[in-house]
Amino acid sequence: GGSSPANPYTTDKKGRGPVWANSLFEDNAEYGYGMALGTEALRMRVIDAAERLLDKVENEELKGIIQEYLDTKKSSSKNDPAARLMIKALEVSDIKADEKDYILNNRDFVGKKSQWIFGGDGWAYDIGYGGLDHVLASNRDVNVFVFDTEVYSNTGGQASKATPTGAIAQFAAAGKEVRKKNLAEIAMGYGYIYVA
Repeated sequence: GGSSPANPYTTDKKGRGPVWANSLFEDNAEYGYGMALGTEALRMRVIDAAERLLDKVENEELKGIIQEYLDTKKSSSKNDPAARLMIKALEVSDIKADEKDYILNNRDFVGKKSQWIFGGDGWAYDIGYGGLDHVLASNRDVNVFVFDTEVYSNTGGQASKATPTGAIAQFAAAGKEVRKKNLAEIAMGYGYIYVA
């Protein structure tokens, strides 16, 4: 996704954008999965606070706003506007409650996040495949983007499990003898993974 000193990510006019980090190239899946689990745990605390706050709120309009947030918590597209509306409503609300303070102090975890794990085919098909398979099998709401160049691009173009039959690469000068690993087919075998 980016190497020092460059960073390919930016923010919009409101200062919003992706949170980005990278680790070693062979543990992208585990690293991204850990980030997803951490974010999810922090967000569940906010959701729990919103549920408890709902019982304390008497204002029907505020109650409806919090309920809309809770009802849309599993949808990124619907929850984002609901989360923003709830934050604005709580900022101007005169209700005194620890749950309100907790939500406002943890506003970065109110909305549903979109978690992406990026990596090349050397990682996904070979050196990091065990971790990738573990994450795919977890049935968590994460997205994986594999940049399939069909060779080990970062080490000079050696053949990998992503290299197709007959392809010539540094360590397959006579052409690769076995077929390309079908990562998409393997992922689809789980039955609950969308593959594009």
